Amino acid sequence: MGWRDSIKNNIPKVELHSIMSLVAGGWKTGKTRLWKEVTELHYSNPEEVLLLAFEAGYETWKINNFIDIHNKAKNETELWKVWEFFKKEVVPGLIEEASIKRIVKLLGIDTADKCIDAAGAWIMKEKGKKYGKTFSSLQEISDNTPENGWILLQEELSRQFDTLRNAGYGIMAIAWTKEKETTLYNGKKYNSVELMMSMTGRKVFESQAHFICCLYNEVNILDKEGTILEDNIKDKKGKEKGTNFHETETYMYFRPSQYISIAGGRYKVLPEKIPYSAENYLKVFENAVLGQLDEVDKPIEELKIEEEKSKNEKNEITENIVIDEEDTTETKELLKEQINKIVIVITALQKDGVKNKVIKEACNNNNPKNLTSIEEAKKVFENLSKLAS
Repeated sequence: MGWRDSIKNNIPKVELHSIMSLVAGGWKTGKTRLWKEVTELHYSNPEEVLLLAFEAGYETWKINNFIDIHNKAKNETELWKVWEFFKKEVVPGLIEEASIKRIVKLLGIDTADKCIDAAGAWIMKEKGKKYGKTFSSLQEISDNTPENGWILLQEELSRQFDTLRNAGYGIMAIAWTKEKETTLYNGKKYNSVELMMSMTGRKVFESQAHFICCLYNEVNILDKEGTILEDNIKDKKGKEKGTNFHETETYMYFRPSQYISIAGGRYKVLPEKIPYSAENYLKVFENAVLGQLDEVDKPIEELKIEEEKSKNEKNEITENIVIDEEDTTETKELLKEQINKIVIVITALQKDGVKNKVIKEACNNNNPKNLTSIEEAKKVFENLSKLAS
């Protein structure tokens, strides 16, 4: 097998759960509402989407399928418990479900900022136990130990979200924005809307997002008749003054502007901005995908079916399993499910840095794909699960 056997063709994905996306905006710009309305339009079955609530932004909306992860912490000192629950309960549960029978397709992270805070708190807790100290920031870990707190954070975040994505889950992250002043090399300054999260968080969420939408409230000034004014009104002496009338409209930015920096993606057909609505969001996404499919002679609905079929096939290890028990279809399917679970756990362990020698010993020095006994496969899964705990 030569290197040319590794060359492949790629067709852009046409489902929301086939990509990682990011919705950013200031407080009360409609981020959680957009998640709710977009997913309700895009998915007929509410169980196919799951909102992982790292904060309580969902409380004023009717959300059909969510986990209030933030409630695992009673106060800020227990924030580490939020990540502990996500890392040790939610992620393994989703991985196991994906290996047996997938229900959830798209995960919402609301907000990524609070998710990052929880991961940081967990790291400080763990390193505090390791070094016998109390850390109040990741920088303190960097300053007082041989380890870098920010690198630990990036690795921890990437480990969990890469595991979920490798298991076939799409991710839509929700994040906060802020206005930031930047000074250029020539001393000139400008203000722009950026993500509020640290550069470490941006490496995980912004850099990996295929589709980034920024919500921004734009204000039009009006006269008393409701006409939009292009210039400020003036008093009798000709001095400019503020009008008593204005209107605010939320826009979705899909390309950076002179002021909005956090927008864009890996698609060539994107508008700069469009009025806020779930319908418009999905229209922009579909047009963006179609723009990448100009040389693919297939309708988008057919591509969706093929995409889902391909995703399901990836969850199957092999169709040619030889079973040393009674060769029934049911037995064969059970063994395949168990092997799928084993492979997913092995992937997660490798990402956690567990040595291949240790993993091989837990598998009784067998290749999991060659297991022929359900009981033996269950034993291997138990051994691997102990390593992951």
